Amino acid sequence: MVAYRAPVTALRVLSLTLLTGCAVVRAQPDPAACPPRAAWPDGMVCVPGGTFAIGSADGQPDERAPGEVTLRAFYLDVYEVTNEAYRACMEAGACPRHARYRAFLGARQPVVGVSWPGAVAFCAWAGKRLPTDAEFERAARGPDGTRYPWGDDADEPCAHAVVRTRAGAGCGTDVTADVGSRPPGHFGVHDLAGNVHEWVQDRYAPCLRGCARECGDACFGADPRGPCGDAAECPGHPLRSIRGGSWYWPLERARGAARRGAHPANTAGHRFGMRCARDVSVGS
Repeated sequence: MVAYRAPVTALRVLSLTLLTGCAVVRAQPDPAACPPRAAWPDGMVCVPGGTFAIGSADGQPDERAPGEVTLRAFYLDVYEVTNEAYRACMEAGACPRHARYRAFLGARQPVVGVSWPGAVAFCAWAGKRLPTDAEFERAARGPDGTRYPWGDDADEPCAHAVVRTRAGAGCGTDVTADVGSRPPGHFGVHDLAGNVHEWVQDRYAPCLRGCARECGDACFGADPRGPCGDAAECPGHPLRSIRGGSWYWPLERARGAARRGAHPANTAGHRFGMRCARDVSVGS
């Protein structure tokens, strides 16, 4: 695992100007660094950027082979989008209706039954966007590349996440929990493991490298956006990525490197939801 390497300095030299015959360094804030906390949008945290590893050499085939990514800092919602918030978007006429399931409609429960276009629409209405696949993994694995959002310990999973256990789904409840019911993980973000599977921006590939229809260079390097980037069409890659596991699946699906693919129109019953991200303006 390649650990996150913090920038050597918070300032990166970008330009030189001549002033009274002398070279004067004009510096700009490093794009990997977060602005002061007072500048963060309400309900969001800043996740610092940098260079780190994604994927897992000993994980599922779609997590291989790991490699390096370099991200700018970005903002991420502290909580998954709730029924209350999504309902406001529908009432504003900006979001499509979602599948409704009894016992999953509490105001503070995460909204479920949402398609990928529905997730995109909500984030746009909120002045945000979906996180990329690499951004989600960065937030879920933290600065040290841990296995889960709380660390590497798999003991007592229900103390950390709402996942399926031997006692049954949803830590024995067969339902989602209100957002924030478990302690926060890295960077102060809640529920990056379990509760609901979360749509991300990228198209899904069956592996990072080394298989037919690999993601390849599109999943590595600077601020990757997956196969075909933001192109409207992407032959060979009809699915979108979902992340974080859910109340319906065991802890293994909630690892920080775990990935799955789903058809963008799929609402997957009571399992698919989302959270939103936003760019950090350099210099803010």
